[in-house]
This record gives sequence, C-alpha cells and structure tokens, in this order.
Amino acid sequence: MSLIKNAKKIQQWWKKCNSILELRKIKNYLQDTLTADNLQELSNKCQSINNVCKGDGAGLLGGCLVDMLLCQFFKEKCHLYEEFHNGENDMKIGGLPLSQKKINGKSTIALDWSKNQTDSKREHFSSNIMIINLKTEQWWKSKPLKIQVENQKIVYNDSIKAGIYLIDKQFCKRFVQLSQNNKTNTLIESQQLYIMIKRSIHQDLYIEIPEPNKTLDFNILNAFSSNK
Repeated sequence: MSLIKNAKKIQQWWKKCNSILELRKIKNYLQDTLTADNLQELSNKCQSINNVCKGDGAGLLGGCLVDMLLCQFFKEKCHLYEEFHNGENDMKIGGLPLSQKKINGKSTIALDWSKNQTDSKREHFSSNIMIINLKTEQWWKSKPLKIQVENQKIVYNDSIKAGIYLIDKQFCKRFVQLSQNNKTNTLIESQQLYIMIKRSIHQDLYIEIPEPNKTLDFNILNAFSSNK
C-alpha cells in the first residue's frame, strides 16, 4: 500500500515539475519576444480604452475591447501564439494551451460563466492560466493578513504590479478553492486570485507591464482597414 502511495506522490510531483517547466519556457519566450516598447504600447492602449469606457455599463464594453486588443496584440507580436477556444482554454503559445484572464487590479474571476449544474462534476483547472493584470495596486491595506500555502507564508498587503502572470494548473487544483454566485459555479474570489498571483511571483513566472506613459486618443472610426 505504501508503494502505491509513494508512486502517486512521485507522479504528482512529476506533473507539477513538468507544468512549471512548460510555463517557464512560455515566460522565457514572451520575455524574449515582447520588447519594452511592445509592453509600453500595450499599457498605453489599454489605458486609452479604460479612459473612454467609464460610467454605467461601460465596464463590460471596456473589458470586451481590451480582450480584443490583447488577442490581436499576441497574434501580431508572438508567432507561436494561436487562438484555441476549447473548454477552459483561450489560446496556445508554443502548442501549450492556456486559459487567459484579464484583470484591472483587485478582482474576482471565473473559470467559466456558467450555472449549468451538469458541470459540477467536471474537472476544473484543466489548463494552465495566464493572468494579465493591467493595474498596479495594493489589494488590501490591513486585512486579510497572512495565510500558509505550500510552506510559503503569504502576506496579503503586498502591492501587485501590472504584469503577465503564469500559474500552473497543478498548484490551482491543490490549493485554489472555487466559490459560486448567481452567474457562475467556478468563481475565484480575490483572496484565491491573490494566492495564484503570489505563486507566479514565487516561481518567477511573470513579466511586468510598465505604467502608462502617454495619453492616446481612442477613436472607433480608426479601427477599420481594407482586406484588399
């Protein structure tokens, strides 16, 4: 019986190591491919959209526009990028499926926006995750304070920088707890999301995005071009 347990532990350890190695390749590729000017361009353009999309109901529109921008940005800058919408996946980089989540500072996210009860037994965190945070922010000033995750003491009042964060699915399966609300059964609340980002930082699987340094005018009429 102990041999079976040991074999399972070794298998889990190997999956975990393999997942991190895959993500390290993606991080190195993005770091080599995306120049400082590319990241600055992304920061300025996202800020431009956020400046225009304000007021009641504008958050959803701004989020959709930023998602479209991110998709086109990776498509143009990264030759190993491809769209891949299957299950939790949104893309592939170098053949590795990734679930992309965009946030603007302290947030909640969901693996999918579904209340389908038949999904309750489906395996979650089937894909590694890329979180794109567009706002440097201290999520909490006092509480919550600390939590222990995998021998790592996490302090909650650290500032989280704008950046691209890669998180391995094996860590999420083991440590990230899903919640639910009236829109989804796979809600990741801000505390759990913070743990995921701190994991990425701890594993050196992130790339910082600079603060906006230029004001750009967003004009929807300039978004069209001819295919000819």
